[in-house]
Amino acid sequence: MASGLFDRYPRVHVILGHLGEGLPYMIWRVDHRISQTPRGIPARRKMADYLGDNFYLTVSGNFRTPSLIDAILEVGSDRIMFSVDYPFEQTIEAVKWFDELHISERDRLKIGRTNAVALFKLGGSSMAASR
Repeated sequence: MASGLFDRYPRVHVILGHLGEGLPYMIWRVDHRISQTPRGIPARRKMADYLGDNFYLTVSGNFRTPSLIDAILEVGSDRIMFSVDYPFEQTIEAVKWFDELHISERDRLKIGRTNAVALFKLGGSSMAASR
């Protein structure tokens, strides 16, 4: 993130599993520390900006609702995708948790389907239009 890669290639996307491997919850501190001691980092923007613009997060074995809500608040529901992390987690448990989540149906559809459809350009234009 700090290398300047996303300034040179702003359309590059990275997918992080497990709701971002803790990064969304530490991003304020990362930016704060950089602002206090920049150390010649070539990135032009805050790390939180890159996280929100260039990264997608997958649920991937992190079926804890407060963690998902925090991730939604940090990067937005447009940047999160459902996944299971099989064989470490069981699909039936993941689906049950996801189906019972107290989130809007619009967010459930984005996280469960349309974000992946758009990112990976799956299906025809009618699929992407449902987003």
